[in-house]
Amino acid sequence: MAAAVRFSMTAVDPQGFLAEVRANPQTYRDWDSGEWSVETTGKEDRMFSPFLKKPFQLAIQEGLIPQNLSTISGTWGAIYDTGDLTYLNLVHLDGCDGSDPDDLTRFEMEGRRQAMLAVEAMRRHHPGCETARLRNFGMTLGVRDTRKIVARYNMTETDVRDQGRFEDSIGIFPEFIDGYGLLILPTTGRYFQVPWRTMLPREVRNLLVAGRATGGDRISHAATRNMMCCTVTGQGAGVGAAISVKQNLPPEELDVGLIQAELKRQGVRLA
Repeated sequence: MAAAVRFSMTAVDPQGFLAEVRANPQTYRDWDSGEWSVETTGKEDRMFSPFLKKPFQLAIQEGLIPQNLSTISGTWGAIYDTGDLTYLNLVHLDGCDGSDPDDLTRFEMEGRRQAMLAVEAMRRHHPGCETARLRNFGMTLGVRDTRKIVARYNMTETDVRDQGRFEDSIGIFPEFIDGYGLLILPTTGRYFQVPWRTMLPREVRNLLVAGRATGGDRISHAATRNMMCCTVTGQGAGVGAAISVKQNLPPEELDVGLIQAELKRQGVRLA
């Protein structure tokens, strides 16, 4: 998946900005507009999306943004009475190797350059942004995937799309899949369980791997990479590590029932 440079703007007129949003409402189907091909379940196609594209199309037409940067578009997060427009996810950088420091430096610089073009396009072509300016960049380049472990259980597309169930569950996550051209939003109550074994490398002992590096295929990664699923594996790994120390056993030899009991005591829903 593409890396991203997130940023926020300030000095935005909230009323003017929202009036334009209401006048030209966007849905999640609007993501499927040439640069990306998006598969949904259908329900997403009619749902409102905080999507921005028109200002950047106009900026390309007038020559402000080069033709090859038609990928500048995406979502905004929140607009505040103070004039802050936050969590702008508009810059998408293909080909970035997130495990290479040189790439991280090069794409951070390129992403910030594109972000400034996006700010100027918003100033020129989105009502309410005429006097807006950059507030801040995200702390670092947003990398969505790099390496993953080969785990004792590698999660699959079927697991995350068809409510996978596991005896060694350490938590649950909604049917929220976002990546590789697939978008399923968590609106139905469907969910999958996250197994303990997906954090255990197959051939490395005494190691737990949480977050977006857990074992799984491409489509399962589009679900488990999401931040709240990373908190599920993070809490599970933390509890497992503590019990490993107390039991003086490596993680792969632990009784998963002890881990589940402690997670339940902490209020974690396992099923």
